[in-house]
Amino acid sequence: MSRPHRPGSGIRSAWWCEFSTRTPAFGDGDERVLLRAQSAETPTQVMVWIRLAVRVLLSGFDPRDTERAYHWLDHGQWEAVARLADGEPYAFTAAAGRTHVEWSARPVLFLPLAHTATGPLGRCAEPALCACTARGHRCGGHRR
Repeated sequence: MSRPHRPGSGIRSAWWCEFSTRTPAFGDGDERVLLRAQSAETPTQVMVWIRLAVRVLLSGFDPRDTERAYHWLDHGQWEAVARLADGEPYAFTAAAGRTHVEWSARPVLFLPLAHTATGPLGRCAEPALCACTARGHRCGGHRR
């Protein structure tokens, strides 16, 4: 007797990466602004993404954070890869004047998205996000 074919669950593990800033507002507290978010398949991909971004912004960091970032680029990312591989979240932060920037990653499970009766899901189902919410802004072919 043959067993019926059962497709895999389609659930996959990955890491969700975010780049955000916080700048003290006038008056009450500060506001977090998400500038970019994307998924990564491996902890190494997470570190490649963070390392590239840190290197681009390095010259704008405060002197103490510039030194700390250089040290992290030379040694710290290996600890981060190990922590991510163990299922722990990770974040790297730095200051540029009054603005604090943060790159973070955390393990997630992605559920499969099904096609609708009218066809595949639209571009909004893709993992990358656009932080621009300006009226009429066109991002990758869809309107916000």
